[in-house]
Amino acid sequence: MAALLRSLLAASEKAARIAQLCRQEEALFSLLIEEKRGADKNKKFLQDFKTLADVLIQEVIKHDFPELQEHIRGEESNKFENGLGETVVVQVCPTQADTAALLQKVLDRNRRAAELLAAAVHQEVVLSDPALDGIAVTISTDSLAVWIDPIDSTNQYIRGCGNVLPVDGIYPSGLHSALVLIGAYSRQSGEPVLGIINEPFFQEALPGQAGYPTKYQAA
Repeated sequence: MAALLRSLLAASEKAARIAQLCRQEEALFSLLIEEKRGADKNKKFLQDFKTLADVLIQEVIKHDFPELQEHIRGEESNKFENGLGETVVVQVCPTQADTAALLQKVLDRNRRAAELLAAAVHQEVVLSDPALDGIAVTISTDSLAVWIDPIDSTNQYIRGCGNVLPVDGIYPSGLHSALVLIGAYSRQSGEPVLGIINEPFFQEALPGQAGYPTKYQAA
């Protein structure tokens, strides 16, 4: 179980980096905020690029936990229809190049966006928090299922700014309120067992740094 916690934390960190990437890279952010009008309004893959980011995060976690694949749940379907009318099932492929090629089909051959996302999906995440070494959980993963809300607070994630001040330590709105939420629960009773809240945008980058450092806290 401790291994599962570490793995879920690593998955949440990868999810946070995908969320950060979509805000930082112009090739992705332009899709995130784009509002289609006229004839383009019916192009399904561009209706909600945020949904693709969510699905990618869901599929990353499924890929990293093959033994729990049938018991990992999320809000979004991994089936997309692109501008050519092709149905594409989004999944993490064996190689970064294969994942990029698949994403190009979803993104109407947008190679730059597909390659950026594929690189984030296949990156290695190493956790170095010594607090994790002291956590002991004895529940078997055989009885668990996982629920994912990949990027919570959609409107704030897409349009929120980073200068909203916290109230009693909690950000009521703005980019900081966008969170990655992962929970494990009992398949039999539905009771929660553990939860992870990752804050991808908890702090602006320091001078000389790119993007946002990510924070998590072990209970």
